[in-house]
Amino acid sequence: MKASEIVWHNEESVRFMQSLSKLSEEEWRRPLGPGKWTIAEVAGHFAPWDRFILERRLPYLIVGDPMPEGPGADELNAGSARNSRERSRDETIDEFVSVRRQLITALRDLPDGDWSRDFQIGKSRMTLGHYFAGMIEHDEHHFRQIRQALESE
Repeated sequence: MKASEIVWHNEESVRFMQSLSKLSEEEWRRPLGPGKWTIAEVAGHFAPWDRFILERRLPYLIVGDPMPEGPGADELNAGSARNSRERSRDETIDEFVSVRRQLITALRDLPDGDWSRDFQIGKSRMTLGHYFAGMIEHDEHHFRQIRQALESE
């Protein structure tokens, strides 16, 4: 995946998340389905992952050091969901926008050569383009869930 496509997706994700600011409190707290997270909880779990990429992935890639272990996904997601239940819609959206814009800036600042250089996370070798393609799939999965939850009522 090209750097320009990755940056474009992230810019669109900011616009999508900002569009959720028009939701009522009831819509914002609506579960995606029986036993599923609410829209608020889904929205709230993006910023901690973006922060992880900014702090624990990109700096290591730039200097070529081995990547540190990632956080426990279940633990990080549970904590972010809990925080989202305690925060307002606007606080959650503002945090997403702020951190995602930092990520966009960092991505734009990467030298072209960094996008094609291989790196390793655990036993997986990949390029930055491949890594972010996976992150985009993750975003799009959750954005579809949110759209479907809003259309179902």
